[in-house]
Amino acid sequence: MKVIPLVIIQCLLLTAGQVLLKFALMRMAPFGWNRTFWSSVLLNWQFAACGLCFLAASLLWMYVVKTFPFSLAYPMVSLSFVVGMVAAVVFFHEQVAWSRWVGVLLIVAGCLLIAAPAQAQDAKAARQHIVDAAKGMKTMTCDFVQTKQTKLLTSAAVSKGRLSYRQPDWLCWEYLSPTAHTFKIDGQKVTTSDSRRTREVDIRRNRMYREMARLMTNIMSGQSLDGDEDFQVTLAPADAKKSEWVATLVPRRKEVRRMFSTIVLRVTPDRWLVRQVELIEAKGDKTVIELTHVVVN
Repeated sequence: MKVIPLVIIQCLLLTAGQVLLKFALMRMAPFGWNRTFWSSVLLNWQFAACGLCFLAASLLWMYVVKTFPFSLAYPMVSLSFVVGMVAAVVFFHEQVAWSRWVGVLLIVAGCLLIAAPAQAQDAKAARQHIVDAAKGMKTMTCDFVQTKQTKLLTSAAVSKGRLSYRQPDWLCWEYLSPTAHTFKIDGQKVTTSDSRRTREVDIRRNRMYREMARLMTNIMSGQSLDGDEDFQVTLAPADAKKSEWVATLVPRRKEVRRMFSTIVLRVTPDRWLVRQVELIEAKGDKTVIELTHVVVN
């Protein structure tokens, strides 16, 4: 839908140019190779203004054609007919038959049909690709850089380490710097360890840990996009070329909402794997995890 505002602006510039051209022609003297005619052309500010409008519309149109698929962008030009119809009534006080207004409504409906379904269909296909890649992921290892931003600290806390995942519910965060410690989910058990001690929690007896364990394994593998029971999912391309997809997850379960208000996943379409996880807490703190050197299966 990003193309529609740009095309509307382009149509407004194009129509403004046509309206100014109409006013300019009404002021011009009859055509002839004489001083009177050329004076009416060169000293006509409406004629100059219409040229500027056409130039601006052409430059914007060049950007639209370069950025968006031609099959999507070009039919949007028909919106200029709608703006032109309104301009005819406002500026030239023309009488427009009701049948023409019906045609205008059909043009608007057609433009919306052209723009909207393609986006929805692409997003649906992208989501299925991510889910399929997650289901086919038996094991995964990667490096990560974790950046924690909090309201209490002026500068972000950066940690680096190694992540390992194995279906269905084994996940290990191994932090290497600035301090070494490990957070591991293994079935029904969560283990945290550092140089001083090791602590184990039976997640069957701790609802918060159980929810967090399920949440983290599903997010890192991409399985959180399979179904809408846990999250309200919105998936959209990051740019017009669809070089990356952004999934915004809003938790439905209150246990998860206590920890995170929003979770944002960035997925690359080369292998449909999660490359970045952004965890936004209810209090506004944010954790961004960048995954690199990902090896699957």
